[in-house]
Amino acid sequence: MVPCKLPNGMALIFEPADKKIRLAIIDGGNVLACRKELVSNLRKFNSCIQGQLFKGRLQLYKSDNLITIILKGIPVGDISTDVFARACN
Repeated sequence: MVPCKLPNGMALIFEPADKKIRLAIIDGGNVLACRKELVSNLRKFNSCIQGQLFKGRLQLYKSDNLITIILKGIPVGDISTDVFARACN
């Protein structure tokens, strides 16, 4: 499990789930939103200049070298593309 710290005590975690990676936003011990995705799709998303991944409660928006994490339509934090790439490995 790889955690990426977000403001307000939240974290975006990456953990293996069969042949996929499970991304989850946690606040303390509570899971607020999660999504399973193939590693190849996460790498494609990280390699593009701008883009969006996922629909629903958990969304990721990429612009240049920054990925914004959206929870229920509200931005909850940003992580760099380098941190995202390390977490996907």
